Amino acid sequence: MKQLLLTLTLAAMATAANGQSLRGQLRQGNRDYDKQRYEQAETAYRHALQSDSTDSRGNYNLGSSLYRQEKYAEADSFYRRALQSPSLTGKQRAMTLHNEGNALLKAAMQSGDQSQQSLQQAIGCYQEALKLDPKNDDTRYNLAYARRLLQQQQNSGGGGNNQQQQQNKDNKDNNQNGDNDKQQQQQQQQQQQDGDGNDRQQQNQQRQPDQQQVKDAERLLEAVKNNERQTLRDKQKAAQKVHSQKTDKDW
Repeated sequence: MKQLLLTLTLAAMATAANGQSLRGQLRQGNRDYDKQRYEQAETAYRHALQSDSTDSRGNYNLGSSLYRQEKYAEADSFYRRALQSPSLTGKQRAMTLHNEGNALLKAAMQSGDQSQQSLQQAIGCYQEALKLDPKNDDTRYNLAYARRLLQQQQNSGGGGNNQQQQQNKDNKDNNQNGDNDKQQQQQQQQQQQDGDGNDRQQQNQQRQPDQQQVKDAERLLEAVKNNERQTLRDKQKAAQKVHSQKTDKDW
């Protein structure tokens, strides 16, 4: 009996020690996170999970510290682990799903190819988050953004041949236009040669203002193109913005 009591006492002490270690490492990770020392926070959260790998706070916080370091694919895996906890409230689950969607979306954008599979998974996360928190505008915005990216990806997948055909047609038209321009130039040169000196002088006087107008028109056109390019870049930067829900620790 004494041996059994001793065993139970030692087990209880070990459990208490593990609990204290978990809480201590989580607190240390939170302090580092608040000071934006995300690598140190990651280390502390990993140590905390050594005491209890199923702890929802540790998994969520570790996912957030990895997200802050732009390690999106790895952050996604720890958000998934946090979601396995049955103790999460509806709000906590919605927030975790939102952040998992962000991690998947960012991972797709980071890879450069915007993987359709990752985009579809992100859309699924946002949809599940909205079921739990239907009034969340950030989640609704990101869902629409992910759907738009997926649609663009799907549309571009089968458009290569059409683009090539259009490019070939444009090149053919440009070549034909070039031949016509050459013929017109030759005719103009012949007409100039047939004329007398006075006619050539008048033609030169008339051509000078025309050339100046062409140069002015070209400069104006280039300025318009530059404005259009800048506007397009501004729109693309705005479109790249993904709304974060809350990647801070402990929800």
